[in-house]
Amino acid sequence: MLPDFDRLRMRHTLDAAFRTVTEEHTNRPLAVDGQVPIELEGVLYRNGPGRFERGGHRYGHWFDGDGHLVRLALRDGAARYSNRFVRTAEFRAEESSGQILYRAFGGNRPGGLAPNFLRARFKNAANTNVIWQGGRLLALWEGGPPHRLDPVTLETLGTEDFGGRLRTPFSPLERLLSPLMPFTAHPKIDPETGAMVAFGLMFGYPSRLLIYDVDGQGQMAPPRVVTLERLSFVHDLAVTREWIAFLLPQVHFEALPALLGLTPPAAALRLNTDRPMRLLLLPRDGGPPRIFPTKPGFVFHVAQSFDGDDGSLIIDVVRYGRYPPLSDVQSFLEDTDPGSLPRLERLIIDPRRGSVTCRSLGSGQAELPRVAPSPFGKPRRLIYSLTAPIDRALPVLTSLQRLDTDTGTRVVRDFGWDLPGEPIVVTGDDGRERWILTLVYRSTEDVSELLILDAEDLHTVATARLPHAVPPGLHGCWVARRSGSSFPIGHDETWGHQGQSVDERPPASMHGRLAAALP
Repeated sequence: MLPDFDRLRMRHTLDAAFRTVTEEHTNRPLAVDGQVPIELEGVLYRNGPGRFERGGHRYGHWFDGDGHLVRLALRDGAARYSNRFVRTAEFRAEESSGQILYRAFGGNRPGGLAPNFLRARFKNAANTNVIWQGGRLLALWEGGPPHRLDPVTLETLGTEDFGGRLRTPFSPLERLLSPLMPFTAHPKIDPETGAMVAFGLMFGYPSRLLIYDVDGQGQMAPPRVVTLERLSFVHDLAVTREWIAFLLPQVHFEALPALLGLTPPAAALRLNTDRPMRLLLLPRDGGPPRIFPTKPGFVFHVAQSFDGDDGSLIIDVVRYGRYPPLSDVQSFLEDTDPGSLPRLERLIIDPRRGSVTCRSLGSGQAELPRVAPSPFGKPRRLIYSLTAPIDRALPVLTSLQRLDTDTGTRVVRDFGWDLPGEPIVVTGDDGRERWILTLVYRSTEDVSELLILDAEDLHTVATARLPHAVPPGLHGCWVARRSGSSFPIGHDETWGHQGQSVDERPPASMHGRLAAALP
């Protein structure tokens, strides 16, 4: 198959997949092909952009689409589906006006300079991740605060400020521009204690890295503030028993054009991949930060991190040789430089010597890596991620892989021209990897399916077909039935409802729905 034809076909697939969702469903039963394992009882949540245009204007970036939550409840061998947009204040305002009213990460408002000049507050898309922590379901977007959702109806309950801990404590100007501090889309949660470590990055002079510690009941301690010597772009973090670590790429931000409204923030970022990234290392006990140089490039995602027996810190990451051109589909598909494709790598840090060594974890592409939930500091041997056939030069990941980090063995499941999503790992009672859950966009049928895969060889155990197509999403979580009394699945009362639209049956309050969900 000719590369130009490959590119044309994938462009068509991506254009079809990234279309606005026009239907919302509540608790709709799904047809299942195969058998959903009886032991697989819980709820899969997934977040991602779901609306891409308003008023005849398309948003300037894939990442600017309004957050769209998917909820798939599995119980007694059956599957039920709900979906709902996150009703942020910005979403409600734009929905009412029918127009784009806000600047966003990747795009300015339509209309030229006037509607963008000195507009330094940007739309919170609430579209990147969804987590269950401390009895709360939170939709996350790293440029602003989380949004709290009803875990059964997906009703938006408002922004979450963790009892006021997210309120900006700095200058009046900073409080005006950002009343609430940003909260990462990639917090780390310890499954044993429920405790969460998260962060926010506030750009300015100086730029600040904010570290948030949240206990298992959802109570946040006063944030720890680390002043950065220079601007950076951080999407994820590593957390172990001993350390919190960040990879800081060399970034230049052209602030003046962005502030004047001449360009959106995404277009004002410049990544220097000729200079080393820096590793910022923070002791969990509160000691002073340390910074080490490491390999140049850019890292979106951390697969896992753990403490070595010899006092080392190990971090498995997906590293790009340079910042990927995600501004538009055409630039993305034309970037076939092997040095810029995402690869899994292992960083081995010796905190005593201040040294960092790096080794490859495989030659194939990788992104959206996941491991089974583990207590902070405990390693997992298996990493699951998206990948691509070895002979495909396009940076579009149409396969899933299971990588054994001890042996280097890869198991790959290719979906041809279909688009799988992030592989969510579900463990059995013994803590071992049992199943992989992923949403797959079927390009020839223009529909999405939930696939339940065997975690050992990635064969299909069961398939549940959704009533419509869902755009390829970003991140999600699995909440198992054994998670405790606040398990967010309706039992007799909720499970019995037939599929209805959200507008036909308005959601009840969170407390009422959770009361019905208790065993």
